[in-house]
Amino acid sequence: MPRFSRLVLFVAVLGLLGAASVAAQEAPRAGGILKAAMIGEPPTLDTHTTTATIAYQIAWHVFETLYTYDRQYAPVPHLAEGHTVADGGRRYTITLRRGVKFHNGRDLTAADAAASIVRWGRLHVTGKTMFKTIEAVEARDAQTLVISLKEPSGSLLYALASPYLAIHPKSVLDAAGDQPLTELIGTGPFRFVEHKPDRHIRLARFKDYAARAEPADGHGGKRTAWVDEIHFLPVPEVAVRTAGIESGDYHFAQTVKPDQYDRLKANPRVGVHVVKPSGWLTAAPNHKQGVMANRKIRQALQAVLDMDPIMTAAFGHRAFFRVDGALYFPEQGLFHTQGGVSGYNLRNKERARALLKEAGYAGQPVRWITTREYDYMYNSALVARQQMEEVGFKVDLQVLDWATVVQRRSKPELWDLFTTGITFGPDPALTSNLQCDWPGWWCHEEKERLLTELIREGDPRKRRALIERIQAVFYEDVGRIKMGDFFTMYATRELKGFQASPFLHFWNVWLPR
Repeated sequence: MPRFSRLVLFVAVLGLLGAASVAAQEAPRAGGILKAAMIGEPPTLDTHTTTATIAYQIAWHVFETLYTYDRQYAPVPHLAEGHTVADGGRRYTITLRRGVKFHNGRDLTAADAAASIVRWGRLHVTGKTMFKTIEAVEARDAQTLVISLKEPSGSLLYALASPYLAIHPKSVLDAAGDQPLTELIGTGPFRFVEHKPDRHIRLARFKDYAARAEPADGHGGKRTAWVDEIHFLPVPEVAVRTAGIESGDYHFAQTVKPDQYDRLKANPRVGVHVVKPSGWLTAAPNHKQGVMANRKIRQALQAVLDMDPIMTAAFGHRAFFRVDGALYFPEQGLFHTQGGVSGYNLRNKERARALLKEAGYAGQPVRWITTREYDYMYNSALVARQQMEEVGFKVDLQVLDWATVVQRRSKPELWDLFTTGITFGPDPALTSNLQCDWPGWWCHEEKERLLTELIREGDPRKRRALIERIQAVFYEDVGRIKMGDFFTMYATRELKGFQASPFLHFWNVWLPR
């Protein structure tokens, strides 16, 4: 063989060996403890009873759902094998997968699924909305669940895919009733081990987990628990989370500040992940009682706010926010429209002063509760408070830990405004913050009727027309204050297979050798 040919062959072999080596390094491996630095403590792991995002972000590693979302955010079967639809779209017959076990060793049955759906419908904001259209949920036999509807629904499968609609053993739900769960038993790839408040929530691999056979697709398909354990660590200070990801103390840091983007991206040991869309930032007024129950005062608040400096203070780097008043994201295609967006980003101080005068506002303190655990919530409130005070509002900004905000916001006598993020939801009809029962209690007759029609309607173009009218009512009555869209940044270190998504998860990820 000529010398040049031998050289080419030698280089080719080295290349193949190198590729094989890289492939071997990147192949998933079992083992290790994943340390995830979270923004704080969840208020509960009983996701039937909360809309707090951090609750399901942890809990759905333990508890699973009948359906879930694929990479296009369409509902696909998970604990369900599939379904048929009859009676003009009013009866869904769902077959469960066989061989799925709870962490206590008992088989999943349709009775467990039925009890879970009914409890979610009784306790959860979105569940209450869906149950306006649900007539009955029953277990026909061990593997067959039947959901009967009062009318056809374009939202049922999206609801069954919600990470809040966790499936629990019927015996556990019967024991708890409407009280918080005392037993945390699911079917997920990880089982609950312990919760030491302010230290960690510890999950361990469930060795008898029954994964789906299909390849992973978004949140659907096969889920594998590669790591031995996940330790969810409450780390409220964003600077500590950031320092910990740089030093190697953590494998995952939640909600890292956008102003760290360029520096972290330049660190070869750190992975930077931008989640788009993530949610929109809101200041939610209390419609039930207090100063914000006055519509003209809400309109004055809406009139004065200048969203660009508010969003800049909240997120810093312009790659992480968008000044947009629509209630649904451009990434949702047809559901994104400016129709009805009439009161966004008005920056009109004179109108605000005139509305306060009409309302007879006499300087009553506006009790605004927020948190530093999500620093964008606190920073946005600071700038908004300054803008409000320029036109005569008196603002009492109360800074609490996030779990306390979530607890306090359920008591209308304790607050007037609170800050939160409205996380991305695939189905516009099930946006929890638009519901009457969501904290703030925005109960409006026309809005309720429109939401009911939106749940029922399956045609995307007809849904768009309904969305435009909902947006008009939203701004006329000032249901909430939308400040803008935001995109979250996560940071990882030595964490392989991680996929940035609006729905945080740690199955199918592994730690290198």
